[in-house]
Amino acid sequence: MAINLPVITSPVAALAWTRQAVEATGRRVAALIKLIDRADSALDDVVELRRSIQFIADNIAELTESAAGINHNAGQIAAEITTLTQAAQGIDTHAERLAADAATIARALPTVQRIAEIVDPLENTVVRLGRVVDRLPGGKRKTIPGA
Repeated sequence: MAINLPVITSPVAALAWTRQAVEATGRRVAALIKLIDRADSALDDVVELRRSIQFIADNIAELTESAAGINHNAGQIAAEITTLTQAAQGIDTHAERLAADAATIARALPTVQRIAEIVDPLENTVVRLGRVVDRLPGGKRKTIPGA
C-alpha cells in the first residue's frame, strides 16, 4: 500500500490509513501462515513418499526373484498338467478296453453257468470211477513229486 501524502495531513485519515495497512498486513500474514501449514503438510507427504519409495527399492530385488520363481513354477506346473492329461487319455483307453472285456465276460457267464450245472452231477461219478481204477491191478495212481 503506497503512502498517500494528503492522508497524512489529518490524524484521523492517517489512523484510518494505518488501520487499513495493518489489516492488509494481517491478511497477508494469515495467508502466509496457511501457506506455511500447507507446505509443512506437503513436506510430511514428501517424507512419507520417500520412505515408501525406499521400501520399494529395498524390496524390488526380492520381488523380482519371487516373480522369477513363480514363472519357473508355472512352467513346471504346465508340464505336469500336460503329463497328467496324457495319462488321463491312457486311463480312458484302458477303461474302454476293460468295459469291452467285462461285456465279453458277462456274455459268457450264462454258458459257464450251464457248464457248471452239467458237470456238477458228474463229480460223484468221476470220484467213484477213480476208486474203481485204483482197485484194478496196476491201476494205482502215480504220485507226482512236489504235488
